Amino acid sequence: MNHLLIAASIPFLIAAVVYFMHRCRASLILLLVTPAFMAIAMLWAIVPDLPRLFGMMDLYNQLLRDPRCNIFFWHFTIDNIETDSVWHSVLFVLMWGLLLSTAWRELMLREKEL
Repeated sequence: MNHLLIAASIPFLIAAVVYFMHRCRASLILLLVTPAFMAIAMLWAIVPDLPRLFGMMDLYNQLLRDPRCNIFFWHFTIDNIETDSVWHSVLFVLMWGLLLSTAWRELMLREKEL
């Protein structure tokens, strides 16, 4: 879960900075691009784990020991130091919940403007 949380947090934090720079208003583009980039980043972060999904255990074990896998959002380093915690899941859900609540807020504000 660490991989997904760290990968998704990068585009989320960039979008949060843009959101606050525009006085807490989000454009439709920001609301569409942010979750798309979060999903792309999460997929990129788990690329070294995909061979295990497809049953290629030799390749998976080779990637598990290769420090060059840090190109996938520090995958090798995270695998070596990670600990399991329920907080990773809580933060992940909170991040997506904030994104969804921002979209609802923006919809409400746009309806009031009309």
